[in-house]
Amino acid sequence: MEFLLSPDDFLVAAEPILRLKLSCLEGIANQRRWMACFGAKPDVMADLWTRIDPSTTMPEGAKPEHMTWVFYFLKLYNTEDVNTRNVGGCDEKTFRKWVWLFVDAISYQEYPIISWEKRFMGNFGNEALITIDGTDVPVQHKFDPKLCSHKFKSNGLKYEVGVCIQTGNIVWINGPFRAGVHDITISRQAVIGALNEGEMIKADGGYEGEPFYIKIPDDCTSSEQRYMKTVTRSHHETANKRFKIFEVLERLFRHPFNKHSSCFRAVAVITQLNIEYGHPLYSVEYFDEVKTNSTTA
Repeated sequence: MEFLLSPDDFLVAAEPILRLKLSCLEGIANQRRWMACFGAKPDVMADLWTRIDPSTTMPEGAKPEHMTWVFYFLKLYNTEDVNTRNVGGCDEKTFRKWVWLFVDAISYQEYPIISWEKRFMGNFGNEALITIDGTDVPVQHKFDPKLCSHKFKSNGLKYEVGVCIQTGNIVWINGPFRAGVHDITISRQAVIGALNEGEMIKADGGYEGEPFYIKIPDDCTSSEQRYMKTVTRSHHETANKRFKIFEVLERLFRHPFNKHSSCFRAVAVITQLNIEYGHPLYSVEYFDEVKTNSTTA
């Protein structure tokens, strides 16, 4: 049977990691310390606990402490000896067991939380509802030209991320791909086919080649449109930065590739819930060229 936990239960569960008792997250210093260790508010942990329902979906013995472990793991991506020492002295086998169980469980929440249909929220007739971009993350592997990222000149994996222009919600995740795969190649495999008739995407110049589906900066015909393109691009970069506060996506990934997808999707789920729990991206006022023309006609 599911049992509900409150955010306060996770404040208590995190005491061994924080090395202090918190009755609440009042005070800037406590809030910063919490976010530096976990990257999300305790409300997000409580929400995910309810969604996952570990009492029915996991082996016996799942505790709130284990949920704090996985957030700590994703946020700081320390070595196992550091992790086990800092979470209260558990053995490495126990730490690995519960962290990977919860990483997978959180990643499985991708589809109810990261919804393609959310791209319509706040829309008032624009053709382009989302921005899209590829984000590269470093991985540990012998050098492979197909894995080489032009962004950091080393091996990496690439994910495609879509963000709703009007709301900032994360609405699309695709990957992983080898970092050497071109952005437009990835888009042709899935997201273009997911668009409705007449719908378009905003993207940077790396997506040149699909003018009927993807708007790039060169397509802007007025200073107003170029300005809005810059704003939407910055908006998307803010979303990318929200992902990269989790060191599991910034540091060289030491674990097997098949675990990287789960980590990335778990971070995406947490990032989207952070948006929903009081940390939205800044608002953007965006009008298509068609919309602008029809408004001024």
